[in-house]
Amino acid sequence: MGQNILYGIISLAICVGYFLLVDHFLMDAQGLDFWYMFRK
Repeated sequence: MGQNILYGIISLAICVGYFLLVDHFLMDAQGLDFWYMFRK
């Protein structure tokens, strides 16, 4: 049970990290920033 939770946390962290990485490249390439919506 505990191991499944651990795998879930790891996979979630990978997804978030991947999203941030893609967002960073999009921001650099096209001037887009996903987080701009939250900064207003």
